[in-house]
Amino acid sequence: MTGRLDKLERAGLVSRSPDPADRRGQLVTLTERGLSIVDEAVVKGLDVQREALAEFSEADREQLADLLRRLLAAIG
Repeated sequence: MTGRLDKLERAGLVSRSPDPADRRGQLVTLTERGLSIVDEAVVKGLDVQREALAEFSEADREQLADLLRRLLAAIG
């Protein structure tokens, strides 16, 4: 984890600061640039999902949503 955070920090995507509640830990925060990249990735991911679901009829999408709800309830 430390190695990954080091890389993200060097890239200017996160910043770290001491955890005031636990001196052994650090708080990791997205920088403005990091947040912007995450926002872009989420939008692109949602676009891909919308495109994939466009192949299904409305009834199929409703059935899929119902099945996914049941799956989440079963593992939740």
